[in-house]
Amino acid sequence: MLGSVIAISEAVSLGVHGMGLLAASGRRLNARDMAQTLGVSEAHLTKVFQRLARAGLVRSVRGVGGGFELKLAPSRISLMAIYKAIDGIPDPSAALCSCCAQCPFQDCIFDCVLEDSARRFLDYLSGTTLDTVFLKLDKGEPPSPRGEGRGLAGQKERSEGEAHDAV
Repeated sequence: MLGSVIAISEAVSLGVHGMGLLAASGRRLNARDMAQTLGVSEAHLTKVFQRLARAGLVRSVRGVGGGFELKLAPSRISLMAIYKAIDGIPDPSAALCSCCAQCPFQDCIFDCVLEDSARRFLDYLSGTTLDTVFLKLDKGEPPSPRGEGRGLAGQKERSEGEAHDAV
């Protein structure tokens, strides 16, 4: 079995995919529907979205018709902002292989390719917003619970009073 070189926590994956559902639908979605669409635990998804709400990326609405909605326009939410809200600030200098601390060689035997890959991945997270994710995907309709929504075209821009940089 092959291992992953760059690991993303399940919580970050849930956050990114759940935020993608919200951006694609352009409306409020409840945790049950999002969890069902993603095939994950509703309880875990809810905990992840509570972190996103504390970070100011989503708004939680209780009661009938409640759920989560984006607090900012998709163009204002980077994948890095989602990552930071859930797992904190990533450490690009963290050792990517277990032998680095005891390496007997002066130069990295992996020729810094792992470090370069990690830095490139972090640059991608920083430079990619929810709206640009869908521009890169197939031109087909983005997934949304119950087949509703018309993608990002239906997403209205948030007012400047509500919007602040999420990066």
